[in-house]
Amino acid sequence: MKISREFLIGVIVVVVIAILYFGINYLKGINLFSKQQTFFAVYDDVQGLTASNPLILNGFKIGLVRDVGLNENGDGRIVVEVIINDNKLVIPKDTKLEIFSPDFFGGKAIRLIMGDSSVAAMDSDTLTSAIKEDFTKTLQKEFEPLKQKTQDLIAGVDKVVTNLNKVFADTAAQGLPLVFESLQRSLKNVEIISADLSQILAGNKGRLNSIFGNVENITTNLKSNNEVITAAIANVKNLTDSLSKIQLTNTIRKTEKAMGDFAEIMEKINKGDGSIAMLINNDSLHTQLLSASASLDKLLDDMKAHPGRYVNFSLINRKNTEGLSKRQLQELRKEIDKAIEEKAAEDK
Repeated sequence: MKISREFLIGVIVVVVIAILYFGINYLKGINLFSKQQTFFAVYDDVQGLTASNPLILNGFKIGLVRDVGLNENGDGRIVVEVIINDNKLVIPKDTKLEIFSPDFFGGKAIRLIMGDSSVAAMDSDTLTSAIKEDFTKTLQKEFEPLKQKTQDLIAGVDKVVTNLNKVFADTAAQGLPLVFESLQRSLKNVEIISADLSQILAGNKGRLNSIFGNVENITTNLKSNNEVITAAIANVKNLTDSLSKIQLTNTIRKTEKAMGDFAEIMEKINKGDGSIAMLINNDSLHTQLLSASASLDKLLDDMKAHPGRYVNFSLINRKNTEGLSKRQLQELRKEIDKAIEEKAAEDK
């Protein structure tokens, strides 16, 4: 049987087309010789997802996106068809198909997030859709506040520089270099003083250590005798409180008694009782005292001039000039006192 050339060419063309079809699907990841599972998901935004993007489960590629297109009801939503090459994989009813970015270059893929439902999804069911923000958008959100703060900081620095330019452009700020120079000299002086202080401390390090050691010993002794010191202070406090109470009580009692006595004396003086009251309230006594004093002076002068008029003892007329004895002086004093009393009585 002779095969025509046209038939042979047709067979070859069919074979080539079949090979191309199987080859292209194989390159896409579609195995036409194995039974597959097909699922759908509806998205508001697929973020650049296209056909042939991989379907990932736990980091392993189990299928791919077969088709991406608009929903037939005309609501503008996107329907995505995925295929799973393993028909034995059990897909729960609440499994999610999440669009995510597997790399930093803007590529897209779908992650299969297994659910917990005990009911398995059937072939060609519509699963729940989900979208995870890619790294670029997440990074953009993280850097947006930093960008705003940077802009504010730059604006603040610009304002500060502008104000500084205004300050240095003002004639009143021409003395600032002198101020900075003075400040520099002051800092140098502080540095010199610090160096001198360091030398002094280094030279007296041993003394300082000894002083600190003594202080530490004193502190240790005080700490070890803290209870004794506390008890002594408490005893002194109690004793001081007792003495203060005793002295205060006695002082108040004596003050009250003295004030009472003083009030009684003043009352007697005001009433005219007693010698002091008479002396204060009656001036005749003062006058009599002055008169008696004058008379006494005259009497003494007369006794010195004429002792014989008042004393009749024979010892006055003795011719010798020897001094009087002690007994004679006592008798003479008695006679003088008697004469003074008689004279005062006569004057009254």
